[in-house]
Amino acid sequence: MQIPRGAAYAAPHFDMEIKITDPTLDRADRELEKREAKRKPRGYLGMSAIGDCPRKSAYRHAMVGGKPFNATTLKNFADGHRTEDLVIERLRLAGVTVMDVDPETGKQIEVVDHDGHFVGHLDGEIFNLVQAPKTPHVLEVKCVSDKRFADFIKLKEKHGEKATLKAWSETYYAQHQVYMLYRGRKRGYMVVASAGGRQWSSCRTEFDKEAAQYYVERARQIIFERDRLPDRIAETPSYYMCRWCEFSSVCHEGKAPLRNCRSCVWVEPIASGAWHCHMHKQDLDFEKQIKGCADQRYRPAFVGGEVLDVDDVGNRVTYRLVDGSMWIDGNA
Repeated sequence: MQIPRGAAYAAPHFDMEIKITDPTLDRADRELEKREAKRKPRGYLGMSAIGDCPRKSAYRHAMVGGKPFNATTLKNFADGHRTEDLVIERLRLAGVTVMDVDPETGKQIEVVDHDGHFVGHLDGEIFNLVQAPKTPHVLEVKCVSDKRFADFIKLKEKHGEKATLKAWSETYYAQHQVYMLYRGRKRGYMVVASAGGRQWSSCRTEFDKEAAQYYVERARQIIFERDRLPDRIAETPSYYMCRWCEFSSVCHEGKAPLRNCRSCVWVEPIASGAWHCHMHKQDLDFEKQIKGCADQRYRPAFVGGEVLDVDDVGNRVTYRLVDGSMWIDGNA
C-alpha cells in the first residue's frame, strides 16, 4: 500500500476482543464449580453471617436456591482458608497462645443458641497478646482483597483501633460481638490479611452487650417468625450489595424459591436443631428437608401476595398476587 508523503498513518482497527483461553484450566474451573454444586447447604443459621442483609440470611436459612458461586469466588474462599492457617502459625511465633481447636472435641470451638438452630465456629481464642497480656480475646482472621485491606488501614487511622471493625464491616462486627457474648469474653482480636498473608494488620474490639443481643434477636426472628421475612438491606436491585447477592433473582426479580421443607408452611423448627412436619406428623432429618415432598406449600411470606383462603384438608392456599391475579398453591 502506497502512503502519500506527509500523510499520517493509522493502524487498522478491529472491533474484536481477542481472548486466549487454556482448555485445561477452563475444565478445572468447571469441575471446581460442579464439586461445589454437590455440597449440601448448612443446616443451621450461621453466626458468621448474622450481620449480613437480614433478608439474605433468611433466604439462606430457608434454602430457597440462588446463583451458585463461580470458580473465581471459590478460589478466593480457598485463599482465605489457607491464609487463616498461615496467620495463626505466624502469630504463634510472637509467643502468644492461640487455641484454634476445642480440646474436648478436637474440632473448632463451637457456640450454639436458639435450640440448636443458631451456630457459630470460632477461628480461635488468643491469650498473652503483647499489648494486652492479661486479657483473653476471641480471635478471627479475615483474608481480603488489596482494596478492602487498604480501606481497613484508612479507617483504622481515622477512627482508632477499637472503632475500626464496626466502621469497616457490620458482618464481621456482628460475628465478633456474638462470639464474645457466648464465650464470655470482653475483647475481640481480628487480624486482617491480604491473600497469602503478604500484608496484615489488626484491630481489637470492645464487647458491646447491647449490640450482641440485637443480633441474637435478629437470629431468633429469622428462625422462628416464619410468617414474615425481614427487611431487605435495599429496595433496589442496583444497590451494590444486591448486585452481588446470590439471592437477588428471588428477592428482587420474583423468581420462585425452591420447594423444600424449609420453605414449607407445614414445617417448623423445634428443639435440638430439629424440624417437624405437621402435615406428615414426623421429625425431618436434613436429607428430607432438602428433598421436600409433593405436599409442600409455600410459607406465605415467600409468595408476595394476599392470602384469600386456606384449605387445610385439600392442602390449598389461594392468593391475590400483587398484579391482582389469583393463584392457588396446591391441587386446584
